[in-house]
Amino acid sequence: MKYPLFSTLFIVALNLSTPSFAQKSGLPYDRFTGEITQTKSVQTGQSRDKAFSAARAWIRRTYPNYREVIRVEDAGLGRIVFQDQEPIVSESFKSFSYRVQVDIKDGFYNCTINNVKTRNAVSADYTSADADFSNIGMYGKHIDDIGREISITKSKKAKAKLYQQRRNIKSVLQDYHKSHYLMDLQFTMIQNGLREAVLGPGSLAAK
Repeated sequence: MKYPLFSTLFIVALNLSTPSFAQKSGLPYDRFTGEITQTKSVQTGQSRDKAFSAARAWIRRTYPNYREVIRVEDAGLGRIVFQDQEPIVSESFKSFSYRVQVDIKDGFYNCTINNVKTRNAVSADYTSADADFSNIGMYGKHIDDIGREISITKSKKAKAKLYQQRRNIKSVLQDYHKSHYLMDLQFTMIQNGLREAVLGPGSLAAK
């Protein structure tokens, strides 16, 4: 399901002293691999069949292209898997894709979102988004280095070139932030939507 795009700027720097599992823009990821994996476990107090029916109904309502995105729908196993993509309006990226797996048991379910990939502005293929977070740190360091060069450069022509380089890098960095922000919005929508569908209206307020 497509939602209006939001723009925001997060100033993020990669801190090498942080634990290997940290957060950027609300997305859980491994600092060394960059792999994004978000898992939520929800207690339902319901039978598997009842929760499965509610989750399936929500997914069908939310994704008009349900037949295209669904990969697994196994009531006996209590598992639903679907994959979809969302647009990113930026110079660097066109869209991102993701995989959702919902495993439902008596009394609880787990929802895992992973296999997150991005499609850049010049490619028709999706590639792993794993390197994005480490790239943010690299770009941030490059911006700082250029700033130091600007402070000691005397030539106006050389300074103008450095300023342009810094603007270009900042633009790419903002596109990374935007892509992660939109991923966070989409994944939060999925997690909250499933929870409310299974537990009923007002369940989010009770979290």
